[in-house]
Amino acid sequence: MPEFKPGDLVKITDGTHEDGWPDDRVGLVLDSHERGVYRYEVFSVLLLGTSEPIKIHKMFLEHFTSL
Repeated sequence: MPEFKPGDLVKITDGTHEDGWPDDRVGLVLDSHERGVYRYEVFSVLLLGTSEPIKIHKMFLEHFTSL
């Protein structure tokens, strides 16, 4: 899986949806959170067009290349 770091521009993968997310699902990685022995990596992402960051597992993120 790709590695992400604060400042990376990311897109939430197709098929992943939550009410209130913008249609393009593009955002900026703010921080990472490691949990437990298995490196359960969760990232805080601020989706463009929103004001509150979300927490999302890295398996639902990909580096942004274009819309």
